[in-house]
Amino acid sequence: MSVAIPLRRVTILGLTLSIPALLLHHEVENMQQHLAIPNWAWLVIGGGSLYLISRLHEVATHLTDRYFNRALDQVGTELGQAILKAEQPAEVDRLLADEPFRTLKLTSAAAFRRTGPVFRRNGSGNGWDVSATMTLSADEPMLAPLSKGEPFSVGEDDADEPRLPSGLSRPILAVPAANPLRCFAVALYGPHASGTDLDSNERAMLGRIAQDAAAVYAELENGDLCDRIATLESELSKLPSGAKRER
Repeated sequence: MSVAIPLRRVTILGLTLSIPALLLHHEVENMQQHLAIPNWAWLVIGGGSLYLISRLHEVATHLTDRYFNRALDQVGTELGQAILKAEQPAEVDRLLADEPFRTLKLTSAAAFRRTGPVFRRNGSGNGWDVSATMTLSADEPMLAPLSKGEPFSVGEDDADEPRLPSGLSRPILAVPAANPLRCFAVALYGPHASGTDLDSNERAMLGRIAQDAAAVYAELENGDLCDRIATLESELSKLPSGAKRER
């Protein structure tokens, strides 16, 4: 489990609270000397001050997260643009697996593309050895959350049945490349090489590039079908009239 984000938030909270608390302490002493304010009013003032400090903490955390995640956002933008330029489904598969594996320093990453009733791994997969499965059934219990179209965690019990990588390379996150009507592929990612979990920002980035991948998969599939129809129509137009009627 990654503790970087919680520790960062605790640090920000401590810095946010320390200075206002010190100032309020001195101000309260001065106000008590000059103003006759009842005790219940101090409770109201304290509650209001706590609310304002909490809001200040949220804003400071948000700005800090944006600062530290600029590099991650840039990676996601570049990867999304590369996926949108892909000309073959296999290229999309590679970008979904190889690039996050490299940039996020993961222990494993593989993309399974939908082929009929199964999802098939067309590449070797980073961190996947020859004994690992090449296909995942669409009815696999582990893939039940695919219908929601959002990234979901892979539990230890879920990863036992389909012969997935074991140990530190065991996938912990599944990200579907899907639109509201269909799931075209699913990418499985392991934790960081350091053993830490993927944080919420990394998971969100992987979800965004998977949406780009779904759009490209759909476009490439549509283009392939159009080419096949055009080829069949061309072949049909070359047949003699009698042969056309017989057909």
